[in-house]
Amino acid sequence: MSRYTKKVQVSLTEEQYQYLLEMAEKEHKKIGALIREVVERTCLADHQRERTRRAAIELLELAEKAGVEAPKDYHEWEKEYARLKWSGHGSDK
Repeated sequence: MSRYTKKVQVSLTEEQYQYLLEMAEKEHKKIGALIREVVERTCLADHQRERTRRAAIELLELAEKAGVEAPKDYHEWEKEYARLKWSGHGSDK
């Protein structure tokens, strides 16, 4: 979990605050956590998708440079990876 070190202050109407308070209580969360989740889903989602896209491209380029064929079916690759990992291959031992 990230450490939250930056504060943002925002002013709300009484109605807005009460609505957020009710939402937070229903979800058993603090208002700050609720607002962070909304910011992540709305403002930061595109940024995260772009980071993921760039990481995938870099992995494919790395595989190409190493002469390794990229998996054609991710789900099959994931199953094989898990099988090898749990059978002792590729572990950190």
